[in-house]
Amino acid sequence: MELSKFCPRCGEETDKLYGENRKMCPNCYPEVNDLLEIPNVVEITICPVCGRMRKHGNWIEEYTLEEQLGAKFEEFSEEDVEMRLQYWEENEKMFAKAHAFKDDMKASYQTEIRIENQECKTCSQFHGGFFKVKLQLRGDTADLDQISNRIADKAAEVTNEGRKHFLANIEKNKHGYDFYLSTEKIAGEILNMLKARHNPEVKRSYELVGEEDGQELYRNIISVRI
Repeated sequence: MELSKFCPRCGEETDKLYGENRKMCPNCYPEVNDLLEIPNVVEITICPVCGRMRKHGNWIEEYTLEEQLGAKFEEFSEEDVEMRLQYWEENEKMFAKAHAFKDDMKASYQTEIRIENQECKTCSQFHGGFFKVKLQLRGDTADLDQISNRIADKAAEVTNEGRKHFLANIEKNKHGYDFYLSTEKIAGEILNMLKARHNPEVKRSYELVGEEDGQELYRNIISVRI
C-alpha cells in the first residue's frame, strides 16, 4: 500500500515531493529554490554598426532582439528545465521574464535588459581605415581602370562572405592603383583572380608597422604588374 505524500511546508497532499534535504510539493519547491538563476540585470553588448552581438568575447551573427535574448539567456539554462521568454518595454526601459518549467514545477523570473553599444573590432578597423595588405597594381596597358573595377567587385564578393575581409581604400596615382586590404585572405582571392586572367608578375615585401600584445606587426606589400 502506497502512503500518501504531504508537503511539510504547506501541508497539501501531493503525488511527488521535490528536493534533497527538505522535500516539498511542486508548488512550494520553486518558491524556496530557484529553477533558474537569472540576475536582476542582464546586459547585452551590440555593435551599433553591423548589429552583431558579443558573446563570450566573440561577435556572433544574431541580429534581432529576439535572437539576441535567446542567445544571452542560454547562459542561464539548466538541464531538464524548459525556459520560455517574453520581453517588453516600460517607462523607456526593457524587461524580460523567463518562465521555467520542470516536471510539475513552474516559476517566473523578471529581469531588466540593458543594451550596451560597442563597436566591434571589424567595424572599428573598417572605419579607421585599417589595412594589413597593400596591393599595388601596376602596368603599361590602358586596361588598369577596368582591372581596378574587377578588383573592387571581387573584394565586395569576399566581404559578403565575411565582414572582416574588406577593401579599406583605393588610391589612384601616376604609377597605377593602390588597394588597401584588411586581411591576407581577401588579398589572396584577388591575386587568384588576377593570375587566372592576366598571368601577372608578383613581388612581395614587408614593412614593420608596430606591435600588438608584444608581437611585431608587419604589413604585406604586394606589387602586381600586368
